[in-house]
Amino acid sequence: MITGIKHLHTLLVFLFVITYVVKAILMITNQSELLAKYRKKTMVPEMIVATLFVVTGLYMLFTIGMGNLGGWFHTKLTLIILAIPMGFIGYKRNNKPMAIGASLLFLYILALAWTKSLTLFF
Repeated sequence: MITGIKHLHTLLVFLFVITYVVKAILMITNQSELLAKYRKKTMVPEMIVATLFVVTGLYMLFTIGMGNLGGWFHTKLTLIILAIPMGFIGYKRNNKPMAIGASLLFLYILALAWTKSLTLFF
């Protein structure tokens, strides 16, 4: 069962990160009208995806246990706790540095999870 939850969690994380990257690109390119339309259309699905990715992540965390994970995981968890409100506030207030920073953090977190190493690709 944990494998199915892990696959679902991975899919949800990818969907969540994709929405953040799309919004960051729209924000960087100053397409505020298109960004507003995108945010309006994706608000509810994004909330559902975000909630499910947090729930599936917590489920796996409590099933596997904190002691059975490497140091990379603690860094990943800390960054997630910082990036979620940072992104929420950044996009809510149209703050480019915060929103783009959150998107970059999510990409870094994704790389951490993929490589399971703090050194990433080196």
